[in-house]
Amino acid sequence: MAKALRFIAAALITMFGISVLTYIGSQTNTNDYVEYWSAGKLFVHGQNPYSSSLIFALEKSRGLVPNEPLIMLNPPWALFMVAPLGFFPAIGALVLWIIATAGSVLLSILALDVPPKYRTMAFLFAPVLATLTMMQSSPFLLLGFSLFLRFHRSRPFLAGASLLLMAIKPHLFLVFWAVLLADCLYRRRFAILAGFAAALACASAAPMLVVPHVWQDYFALMRGATLGQNLFPTLPVLIRLWIDPKLAWLELVPAGIGMVWGTAFYWRNRHRWNWRKEGMLVMLASVFTSPYGWVSDQAVLLPVAVSTVHRPLRRYAMETLTALNLVVLLVFCVSAYWRAWLPLAWLLWYLYAVKANQDSGSGVDVDSTEQREAVAGLSI
Repeated sequence: MAKALRFIAAALITMFGISVLTYIGSQTNTNDYVEYWSAGKLFVHGQNPYSSSLIFALEKSRGLVPNEPLIMLNPPWALFMVAPLGFFPAIGALVLWIIATAGSVLLSILALDVPPKYRTMAFLFAPVLATLTMMQSSPFLLLGFSLFLRFHRSRPFLAGASLLLMAIKPHLFLVFWAVLLADCLYRRRFAILAGFAAALACASAAPMLVVPHVWQDYFALMRGATLGQNLFPTLPVLIRLWIDPKLAWLELVPAGIGMVWGTAFYWRNRHRWNWRKEGMLVMLASVFTSPYGWVSDQAVLLPVAVSTVHRPLRRYAMETLTALNLVVLLVFCVSAYWRAWLPLAWLLWYLYAVKANQDSGSGVDVDSTEQREAVAGLSI
């Protein structure tokens, strides 16, 4: 009876949450969902999902306020993400999108083996709240990273295939890609590369069965894109503005430095490399140096946040994490300028949590997934 009551309560809370988010999405016609729905609608009807005129016509029918269309800039291999939306009207597709994104967060929490008492905290992680409010695609990036951490030892091909979800926004993970390549080559983990290549090839070729010229349309869109003129809330953009706003290539310099640092960091730690430990710092560096990104994209840092709750000094990590979450929510609502400093704040917080753990004299703890794999003889 107690389990049944908990299940009913969880179902009611879930339905209430979906209703609230659906209402927010239906009243806010400038969130990112509208561009995903428009691209999906055009794609399933065999039309160009990157056409400005066609997308603008759909978005205006949805009540879009701006004078320019919101266009999905993700590569064609990401169309599998939005294609299901095209089979539904706007509100029905919005419910499906909310279920898919919230479900991705839930699956990520389960894949990361977050203890039950911390799962509510994971859902209240500030970037997760931001991405659910903005109706962004970032939960899929989080799911891809979480599945990779879960299966990179026991099922490397599946772990590589899950990286397709991270490839939805490949520019966010430039440091991660460099370190992953170095790790796979050094350890000869070619199954991870094969899984990623197979998933990417299938996702790239499948859209051409529906829209044969989809890749030409995408490249035509990117040639006319004005990403260099957009002021994203990232530190590389601030660096460009401080030095010379006209030099858009300056935004790529931090990522290049980060890739060099990441490769050197991996080489120093290659004999004891653990993606659930050293990989957290690599992901922080990726987000920190990314030229383009939003606060919602920082949802991919949820594994970094939950990694501290397994530590002996989790009390200190929890206190600082709670405070930082409040700051992030405040900055997200108040100032676009200060949002650029949030990746640095996450990085400093993580370094503090790790340093506090080292000062306690405790050893490095192994995650429960790796313990089970070792017992089962699956660890490599």
